[in-house]
Amino acid sequence: MLVPSFNHLAGKAIVTFVGRRPGLDFIRPLVDRAMDLEGSGWHRLFMDIPDEKGPPVSEMDIVAAFFSDTDDTIRRNLGRCLPSAAVHVFRSFPMEGEHIHVAEYLARCLASAGLPVDPSQAVQGVRDGALCQRLGFCSTGNRIVLHPGSGSLKKNHPPGFWLDLIIRLSKEAGFADLEPVLLLGPAEAPLHPYFKDAIEAGAIRSVQSVERETLIRTLDEAVLFLGHDSGVTHLSAMRCVPTVALFKHSDATQWGPLGPFVRIIETRDPGPGLLDHILQAAGELVAMDRSSP
Repeated sequence: MLVPSFNHLAGKAIVTFVGRRPGLDFIRPLVDRAMDLEGSGWHRLFMDIPDEKGPPVSEMDIVAAFFSDTDDTIRRNLGRCLPSAAVHVFRSFPMEGEHIHVAEYLARCLASAGLPVDPSQAVQGVRDGALCQRLGFCSTGNRIVLHPGSGSLKKNHPPGFWLDLIIRLSKEAGFADLEPVLLLGPAEAPLHPYFKDAIEAGAIRSVQSVERETLIRTLDEAVLFLGHDSGVTHLSAMRCVPTVALFKHSDATQWGPLGPFVRIIETRDPGPGLLDHILQAAGELVAMDRSSP
């Protein structure tokens, strides 16, 4: 969700980002330096008793950190090892019930820390496709990519729903000639048995244990992406892949994927009406002219 801010900061500031994988690897093209928080030295940020060495960073003008820091430990350690920097520690997410997109909330935090970010412009730029234009993202191919999982079971429709959707797509004009591809990463390991028969029968191809390069290649070969509220869905939308995002549990106001070709469907009912709604949204997206996002 920091992608809109980093895209907006291009050419305005020298940015070092410290985070965890897998998100770290997708952020690298947007910042000047990317560092792994799990790497050597960063544990010192969380120590109650200060360590003489401090974390492995050089001088900074502004530090914006997103952590739960109720006892001020992280702020104190950052201030001690970077005495000339203006240090700011923010909540990782908006307050519960605060109706603002998480990407805009993060951008507002960075702006309040003194970085040259216009929060509304940063978010709107990604919605309009500025990120795709800047980095040259372009989805081409004849595949429908389906991602039936997410980081939380509460967000997911059942496997049977996805099998029904695949069958409907195979019979629908405009989609029947497209190859369905199922993304099954580590979070979807429990779902593998449900799709085993369809995969072995050749009704659908699967891409499993998805690494970054494979995931990017799969998305770039897609003419359409269908998924829950997940990191992969956000990545698909930001890469200008036509994306239908299914929101069952989370708040689309805060977490809706950002991109120029996105349809969000909010419902907990996985019945036939949802399938109809998805097919309508997918048809509208595929019919759009994507030559100039």
